[in-house]
Amino acid sequence: MPDPHATHTLSLAVPQIVHMVGAVAFTVMGIWAWIWSRGIAARRGSDPHAVFIARLSISLFLLGLSLAIPAVLRPPRGGKRELADAARSAAVLGCGVVTVLIAGARRDATTVAGARSRIGELEGDLGGLVAAVTDQRKQVEAMRGRAEAASTIDASTGLASRKFFDDTVGRDLKRAKRSERPVALILAEIDFLEKYASSFGRQAADQLVQTVAGLFKGQIRDTDLLARYAPGRFALLMPETEMEKAAEIADWIRSMVSNSPFPHRAEMPGERISVSLGVGAFPNPLGDPATFQSLVEAALERAAAEKNRVKPAG
Repeated sequence: MPDPHATHTLSLAVPQIVHMVGAVAFTVMGIWAWIWSRGIAARRGSDPHAVFIARLSISLFLLGLSLAIPAVLRPPRGGKRELADAARSAAVLGCGVVTVLIAGARRDATTVAGARSRIGELEGDLGGLVAAVTDQRKQVEAMRGRAEAASTIDASTGLASRKFFDDTVGRDLKRAKRSERPVALILAEIDFLEKYASSFGRQAADQLVQTVAGLFKGQIRDTDLLARYAPGRFALLMPETEMEKAAEIADWIRSMVSNSPFPHRAEMPGERISVSLGVGAFPNPLGDPATFQSLVEAALERAAAEKNRVKPAG
């Protein structure tokens, strides 16, 4: 049979231990929750939830002290009263756990709120980054568009560039060969342009080139292509144009330039500004686009040697 003395001693010790442990544990929990909640209240500008937790923690902390001090100082009494004290200590311990859970829940809620706020900031930053990337992409596209325009337009005269002309003439001549539809090409050169530049300055020469380009523009159709072929040369590509009509247009341009009142014309040879032109129509008997263009260039060289002339290719 169990020792009655041992049983009585255990009945005294167990409630005493439960009472002391419960009260001390709750006291520690209450102190921790109170300090933590006060810190939240200070950081959050007296958050009402944190203030409530602080007040609850102080109340339970004082209650824990009132239970812990007698439990430590008084001798065990045993019996139902000791068991009641132990039960109260267990209840207080439970309150301490609840307090800690409330504080922890508030901490988690604060953490979640902070995380949500940070996520919102990151979303805003991401939106700003996306907008910046979109703006940069638009800028790049605009720069690419300007670069492409610069490669196809001559900046000085506003005519098509030599690159754009070379890309177009080969394609159009091949199409003309397949369809057996005529395409005319006129190459023109301003006579004595270097002499004009040396006498009146490079800026005056540039203005002369621009003025002659303007005269050419007034004589072409929407379907024609007028390009700056070289510093003092122009190229005019005219679809659906026979050789006879192309030669007539070339002579009209020559006459128009020769009779125009350009600055300093009286001080130039022949007292005029003139152009020399080579003209050809494709398909020609050779039927080769590259050879055809070379023949028109050769015709221009012959005309430029005589000045103020139109020479046919071939």
